[in-house]
Amino acid sequence: MGLPEWPELPKVPDQQDLLHLLIETVALEELALAALVNAEAEKVQEMVMKGIAAPLTADEAVKINESVRGVILAAGDKEDKLLQKLRFLMAAKEEDKDKKDKKKRRKPRHGDE
Repeated sequence: MGLPEWPELPKVPDQQDLLHLLIETVALEELALAALVNAEAEKVQEMVMKGIAAPLTADEAVKINESVRGVILAAGDKEDKLLQKLRFLMAAKEEDKDKKDKKKRRKPRHGDE
């Protein structure tokens, strides 16, 4: 059996590009959370409309409410983690910027020219 063939890897991004890509993942996860919360809101609206059109038992309403509550709590937890991730990434981005600024401001020492 021969050695496996690996696909050619794309160019490795530099730190700044990587930070931007990671920040973009936070935005995409936020978008997914918004869609999830919207779907749960539609579930509650459907419950209300069903209750108007036909009697809705208390057990049915409680079951739907508990389901929505669980999803919203999980979304809130995820939101907290995304905020932590974003803060970490922004701090790393600022640190990278500060390092680049220091390099630009560094005056050549004797013999560094």
